[in-house]
Parts: sequence; structure tokens; C-alpha cells
Amino acid sequence: MINILIADDNIYYARTLMNTINNQMDEVAKVSHIAIDGQETINILNNNNIDIVLLDLEMPIYNGIDILNYLEKEDKEKYKNSIIVISAESELIAKLKNQEYVYCIINKLTSISSVIKIINELVNQKNEIKKELLIKLQVIKELQYLNYNLSHKGTKYLIDIILLLYDKYNYYDNLNFEEIVYPAISKKYGKSISTIKSNINKSNDFMYKVCKRDKLKEYFKFQDDTKPTVKIVVYTIVNKIIMQYK
Repeated sequence: MINILIADDNIYYARTLMNTINNQMDEVAKVSHIAIDGQETINILNNNNIDIVLLDLEMPIYNGIDILNYLEKEDKEKYKNSIIVISAESELIAKLKNQEYVYCIINKLTSISSVIKIINELVNQKNEIKKELLIKLQVIKELQYLNYNLSHKGTKYLIDIILLLYDKYNYYDNLNFEEIVYPAISKKYGKSISTIKSNINKSNDFMYKVCKRDKLKEYFKFQDDTKPTVKIVVYTIVNKIIMQYK
């Protein structure tokens, strides 16, 4: 569920927007808070789990520009590209050039239906980001279960490979590790392919050394004490994640 804060001193507009969002987007997003001045807005942002902010620029105590400057000064990265400015103040809007915290700017005279459409676009983006994070955490959990050393560079590269194949799952059986997978990881980290492969193999060797054989047999459906190859590890975990999230 995406949590939305409406920061607007026009309580009638705020409540109308809140009711529309909560009625039309009740399964994916909700307005959890309304703030009617800049100080209340900052307090809510600091003490609550907010994903999206609908921000009026003209408010008491601190205006919208002050709030954006505060977020930038405090380096509140979670709010980057997460704020929809809804305002009719052209002079204040002119000060928002190159503001990385602002997703878009909407004129306050815009119809509620058009505002909802834009909010829905950002909600979908946020939900996709949350899903990607959940998938990565699940990959890490699987590797932890197998006793991989998460601080090892090779394990870091292995996580990226698993996520890459999950993203390309419709044709991941055809992805050539030597021609596509390893070069992609090599390019991302600026390391040679041989270095990437060496680190991954070392991480895999460590796993096999410390992981109990019965656990490996059960996890990979092996009949003996065979060490799983990197490809077997990757495909096994990708299949588990696909079963859970696709």
C-alpha cells in the first residue's frame, strides 16, 4: 500500500482530493495524512512512512519551496521524484527548475480526474520499486539460507545475475552467461569478466565449504554431494522467485 500525504492549507480541496483517492485507489494507495501548514508537513515526513507527497506551494509557516529545500538539505533521498506539486502560484512554480524531488507540477485548476491519473502513474512506479526491493530481499534470503557470505564481492555479483535473469525470465534459458550475463555485470562494475567470474566462483566455493550437505541436497534436489555450479544456483533461485512473484 502506497501512503500519500496531502500538504495543503485549503482543507476543502485537500479533503476532496483525499476522498477521491481513497475511493478510486483503495487497493493500491491511500491518503494517510493531511497537513495544513509547512511545519506540520515536515513533522509528518520525519515521523511517518510516506511514499508520495501532494504539495501545495503557498502554505503558512513554511511554504512548499521551504519544504523542498529542507528535504534537499537533509538529503531525504526517499522523497526524490516522489512529490507532485499542485499549485496555482506561478511565481513559486518558476523557482522549481531542476528540482529532483519533484515528480511533476500540476496547476491547481486542473480537474480532479486529471490529477488522479497522474497520481496513479506515480503510484504504479512506486509499487514497481517496492516489488523490486522485495524480490532483491528474497534473493538475499535464499543466498543466506545457503550460507553464502553476503559481504563477499562474488555474492554481490551473484545477486545481480539472479536479478538480471529474473527480469528476463521469459527467455532466460537462452541467455548465454559468457556472451550476455557476465559482460553485463562486468560493464556495471567496471571489472573484467575474468574478475567477475573469479569472485563469483570463490563465493560459490565458500558456500559449498560451509553449507551442510543435507541442506544442499534438499534445496537443489541432488542425489549426492555434488557442488552446485553457479548456473544451477542462479536458475534454482530464479525459479523459486518466479513461482512466488510472477
